[in-house]
Amino acid sequence: MMPMDMNFLKDHIYLVAVFFAVFVVAFMWLRPSDKVQAEVQPQLQEVGKSDFGTVYIDTNTIDTVKKNNVYYLIVSVEERYTDETFLQQLRQSEETKDAVSALDLYMFTNDGRYYCIPQRFLVDKDGKVCSNLGSDMQMKPIDEKIISDIYVKALKVLEDRQRFQSMMGK
Repeated sequence: MMPMDMNFLKDHIYLVAVFFAVFVVAFMWLRPSDKVQAEVQPQLQEVGKSDFGTVYIDTNTIDTVKKNNVYYLIVSVEERYTDETFLQQLRQSEETKDAVSALDLYMFTNDGRYYCIPQRFLVDKDGKVCSNLGSDMQMKPIDEKIISDIYVKALKVLEDRQRFQSMMGK
């Protein structure tokens, strides 16, 4: 096989430049835009104070699911810990030494009387998982004000979203 002649490149520089320009344009067109990346960022809305910190819901994660012909409301909840004594106890193990908050997925019954937590994590300040706390699919009655507030706030966001979508559909 003969090595490429440098004169070929000099003689066809226009074709090389066009090929390079097409490659750059194709790369720019195919890569994800900042707008798409921004859409997946959490949209946190404060719910209130808990015993150990401040509770937020991610409004992007609020949805309904159907299981065994029953509808449930699901929402991702972040509790950012502010209680220093609690944080010191939490950070005693190597795996949780950087934990600053809990990230939970809540699932509420349609009537808002019961809930379970299908997934729980401890996360660090960068949102990286420190520890997987597992899940608890056992339905429990809502017996704390903050959990009731999570349900009410998530339901309001879902209703507002559906109202907006129905207005846009007309």
